[in-house]
Amino acid sequence: MTEETLQYSLPPKALEALVQGDRDEAIKQVMLEGNHSREEARDMIASFLLTQPSLLRRMKDTQSEAKWGRMRWLILFQAIAVAIGYFLFFRDQW
Repeated sequence: MTEETLQYSLPPKALEALVQGDRDEAIKQVMLEGNHSREEARDMIASFLLTQPSLLRRMKDTQSEAKWGRMRWLILFQAIAVAIGYFLFFRDQW
C-alpha cells in the first residue's frame, strides 16, 4: 500500500487521534468504522505510522512525557507518605 491509500483508508477520527498522540483511540476508531479486528486495526495503524516518521517520533515524545509525569506524581506521593510515616512513628523522639 502506498502512503496515499493508507491515509484514505484510515478514518478521519483515527488520523485525528494519531495527531494527538493517542494510538489506542486510533485503533478503536479503525475497529469501529472499518469493522476490523483489533489485530488488523493495530497492523493498519502500525503500517501507517511507519510511513509517517515525524508523526511516530512525536507520538514517542508524547508517551515519554506522559510516563515521566506519572513518575513525578508517584515520587511525590512516596515522599509525602514517608514524611507522614516518619512524623507518626518518630514524633515521640523529638
